[in-house]
Amino acid sequence: MNRELVSSDEALIRAIHAGDEKAAACLYHRHIDRVHRICYRIVLEPSQVNDCVQEVWLRVFRNLKRFQCGKSFSAWLNAVTANTAIDFYRKTVRRGNHIDIDELYGNELVAEERTGDHHLDEVRLHQRICKVLAEISASQRTAFILRYFEDMSTGEIAQILGCNVGTVRTHIRRSLLALREKLAETIKL
Repeated sequence: MNRELVSSDEALIRAIHAGDEKAAACLYHRHIDRVHRICYRIVLEPSQVNDCVQEVWLRVFRNLKRFQCGKSFSAWLNAVTANTAIDFYRKTVRRGNHIDIDELYGNELVAEERTGDHHLDEVRLHQRICKVLAEISASQRTAFILRYFEDMSTGEIAQILGCNVGTVRTHIRRSLLALREKLAETIKL
């Protein structure tokens, strides 16, 4: 594998098509953190996240020949990741599995309590936000996460979700309203 392959996703993809396994590993390692982060925030079930990430990469490598060089690999990967994570989330909900937010963030909370109270409020707020995100629809949560955690434009999110920009804005607005309402309720308590 030469230097050109290290610098460009497109060059890595060409090398993968030529049978270079090192190029596949390089592409994987270059993007694994983002894929894991998106899956974690959409699926919200720690036991499902690694399976979801694995499914994303299986889909990516199976369908890599469909990727059109010259287009953004990151955008295509984001779409595959988000759609796979939404599928995993829907399967989890259909099976009646409930997401235990305390299980997700309980250890973080205990660790923060030991180190002092100055971070405790931030951890609790993060915990409340995640609980609200677990209660809204997968499309709303995905739009919110991609906009505010992954800093994507509404146009990019629309392409990923396969809907128009107006629908994305509606998903984001509804997720913000749900967050505002639920967080206001917890502050009153």
